[in-house]
Amino acid sequence: MRLRLSSNNVLQYLIDAGICKQQDLEFTQIHPKPSNNFIFLTLDLPGGSQLIVKQEYYYQNNEIANRIKRELQVHNFLHSSPYLGFTASLNLEILHIDLKNSILVYNYTNHLTLANHYRKHKSFSISIAKLIGITLATLHHETFTSHNCYDFMNQSIEAKLRYQFPYPRHLLEKPTPTTLVQELPLPGFEFMSLYQRFESLGAAVTDLVANHKHYCLTHNNPRLDNILIPMNLEKLLSQTEKSDENIMRIINWESCSWGDPAFDLGTAIADYLLLWLNSLIVHPAIELNQSLQLATVPLEVIQPSIIALTRSYISSFPKVLESYPDLFNQVIRFTGLALIYEIISSLQSFKSFDNRCVCMLQLAKSLLCKPKNSFESVFGITQLDLLELASFSK
Repeated sequence: MRLRLSSNNVLQYLIDAGICKQQDLEFTQIHPKPSNNFIFLTLDLPGGSQLIVKQEYYYQNNEIANRIKRELQVHNFLHSSPYLGFTASLNLEILHIDLKNSILVYNYTNHLTLANHYRKHKSFSISIAKLIGITLATLHHETFTSHNCYDFMNQSIEAKLRYQFPYPRHLLEKPTPTTLVQELPLPGFEFMSLYQRFESLGAAVTDLVANHKHYCLTHNNPRLDNILIPMNLEKLLSQTEKSDENIMRIINWESCSWGDPAFDLGTAIADYLLLWLNSLIVHPAIELNQSLQLATVPLEVIQPSIIALTRSYISSFPKVLESYPDLFNQVIRFTGLALIYEIISSLQSFKSFDNRCVCMLQLAKSLLCKPKNSFESVFGITQLDLLELASFSK
């Protein structure tokens, strides 16, 4: 019988593995993080060290989807590739591997997630957003012409990585009641009913998934919770030259693929929009326009970060527009898709489909169905303005 980790037994597991000491038992702080596919625990040890412990869930028949194995294979490949040094540096150090129980332990010392940074400081540094753009651009550019990376993603793990695209299948097919019960809790039925009512939305999602590009290694989930920054980031930024800006880390690589760079950009932008959307004051008695005005994090506060992120991405990787002239429209569409993913993830955590979710779905529909018209709503400037800013900042 395989071991199942929890807050109650993880420290003893780490002691048995030689990572922690018996005297750490009393003073270690353990922080579980909700996840649909993993047991995910972060630990603050007495000496200041931090760990991430990640275990894949087993299904009732004792089978797994090999997400931990996939993440480990990607980690090992990147660190064995001499020409992918920057991409390899985005990964945390692995301290312990237990494939029998599908467990990885990472060194997390002196880092925090960008989501926690924003929650703590309630301010949105342009320098941080710029660094995200540079990080994603360098990841995509470094692997854009990497035949070794292409071959690895095409051949490894049952040849699924190259064309893998992380979408819930019930967005593309009309699900049966049995499928819905398997995929979503009861609140998800209301979401699917509304989703299917918008035929143009379903058609836009189907088209986007069917025609997404395969250009480079993509993380496929660069959300603020998966982006790590050093605790002394502001000090580092004041001392760091552009060529040395590989100070961010990204976790949870199990969904990476040989994929579409617009998907990574859209996912990151969607998470900034969620800072705004999750701050809306939503109530049945409050009209939508009034809710938007009452947001504790106004869109206008978020837009400079969205602009800085995208501008620095284009400035760092201008050739992407030669191969991908429709990049901006696709980024907007993928932003909409990422918002739908957020709704589904929330429902899978047994949260209700409330008015905020309805607002999020309406915005996603606009982004997916009318990307050109929606660009200025998201960025606050036109595509031409953004290109001029990117050219000016080179």
